[in-house]
Formats: sequence, C-alpha cells, structure tokens
Amino acid sequence: MIASVLVVLACAGAYGWSAPALARSLPPAMATRLLVPAGMAVSAAAWFVLAVTAFTWIGQYAEIAELGPWSPQRLRALAPIAPTVAEVALGVLAVVCVRTILRVVARTRAMLRIHRVCGRLGGPGAVVVVDSEVPDAFTTPEAAGRIIVTRGMLATLTGDERAALLAHERSHVRHRHSWWILVADIAAAASPFLSRTSQAVRHAVERWADEDAAADMADRRLVARALARAALTRQAHSRKAHSPALFARSDSSATAAVGGDVPTRVQALIDPPARHVRAGIAALVALLVVLTAGGAAVERQGERLFEQATTTSAPHR
Repeated sequence: MIASVLVVLACAGAYGWSAPALARSLPPAMATRLLVPAGMAVSAAAWFVLAVTAFTWIGQYAEIAELGPWSPQRLRALAPIAPTVAEVALGVLAVVCVRTILRVVARTRAMLRIHRVCGRLGGPGAVVVVDSEVPDAFTTPEAAGRIIVTRGMLATLTGDERAALLAHERSHVRHRHSWWILVADIAAAASPFLSRTSQAVRHAVERWADEDAAADMADRRLVARALARAALTRQAHSRKAHSPALFARSDSSATAAVGGDVPTRVQALIDPPARHVRAGIAALVALLVVLTAGGAAVERQGERLFEQATTTSAPHR
C-alpha cells in the first residue's frame, strides 16, 4: 500500500509541477479544457489516498471498529503504515479541507458582491460603460456575465483597439472563463500540489480570449497593441493616483484583459509560440493513467487490509 500511495502523491506532485509546461505545449483553449478536469482528478485522487492512509490508523480505535466488522487489534497488527504517517495524512486532510471551505466562501462572497454592484447594470452579456476615470475592463463572474469597461479605459484606446478589447472580453463571456478559473482555484485549494496549475489556467484563459479576439479582428498585432496600451495605461494610472481596480479581482473569478502576464501574452500574439500538442497530450494521458492505476491499487489494498482484519468471533474491543 505504501508504494501505491507514494505513486499517487508523486503523480499529483508531477502534475502540479509540469502544469505550466503542459499549458504552453497546447493551444490555450485545449489547455484550459484539459488542465481543469485533470486538476480535479488529481486533487480527488490525492484526497482519496490520504483518507485511506488516515483510516488505517483511525480504524484501530475500538469505537470506530464498532461501526465495521473488523478487529482493531488485528488491524493494528496488519497495518502497513506507521501511525505517525497516518496522523500526518489526517492533519493534511484537515488543513486542505479548511483551505477549500475558506476558498469557496471567499469566492462566493466576491461573486455575490460583484453581482450586487453590477447585476443592475444592463442585461446579461451586455457591455456596460462605467463613468470612472480609472482605466479598467473586465467580465463579471456570472452565469451570463456582463462586460464592464470604464470611460477612462475607452479614452486611452483608438476605435480599432476598443473593438479588440471588447472582442477579448466577449470571449470571456462566451466561454464562461470565470467558471474555469473558479474550478481551478478550488482544486488548488484542495490540493497543495496544484498552486502552479491554477496560475497556468488563469494564463491559458487569457490567452484563449486573446486568440479569439485576434481571430475576430483578423489582426494579431492590433490585439497585441490594444492589450499593451490598456495594461500600460492601467499601470501608469495606478502609480500616479494609487487607485485600485473597481473590484479586487485577486479575490474573485472575474477575468480582465489586463490580467495575468501581459508581456508574455503580447509576445505570443506577435510571435506565436511553437506547440507540441501530441507530446503534451501523451504526457498528460500517461500521468493520469498511472495516477488512476495507483489510486485503484490503494483502494484494493485497503479493502484487502480490512478484510484480513475481519473476524467473526472476536469482539470489537
């Protein structure tokens, strides 16, 4: 069992470490659609093996053994995992459980706050121009989000650049990018291995919207110029006026054209990077196959352990 647990945890760590490279090897839309469910699977597998590990120790208590047909004495004698290791697994589960709950609560509160402020501004999917000097543009994280753009942002862009910026934001609305980010963030909270994965998904989502805007405008350099001008204007205004964005997007799933690593995004529009789709998919599939096999082995070995500890004659005390 120890070897199988280590295989699953090693796969989870390898996935978290390699997620940025996997995202770069795939087109942004494909990267998002593959990395998010894969992250959920990795997080679930890590939770499962930690729970099984912890239960090999918890099940040794007579009060718990009363709930099942096994003998706590025999389970203690057969358990392949040291009590200290099982205690650590239980502690990690408790920590990530609290982290996940806090993340869900924080995201829910942020989404409700944005909905209260923006829910009355236009209809779902509408473009809402806010009378503010703060140069900002983003999409609200709702089932049918709204595009929020300030007059300060529109004033800094030419007509074509405005169209490119709005095409980027429309992509966020059309593909519900906020929800992809939300799921990735919750998976990262549930597994300490996936913090890099969450950032990779955020970057891939913005690149996905960049590519959609470039296709809509049929001009990659125009989109790159619009993003660069919007980001530089936002940065200059923040330094000069010390004014925050309209909403604290670090605490929500709102998507913004000036979010993420803008220089890398601009460079990717001007000089599209080489893709290694087959290699990236093959690596991801191989990792998930090993992860699944390891999780299945832990499940079988755990069942066998408790079957061996089962007695029909010995009382559970």
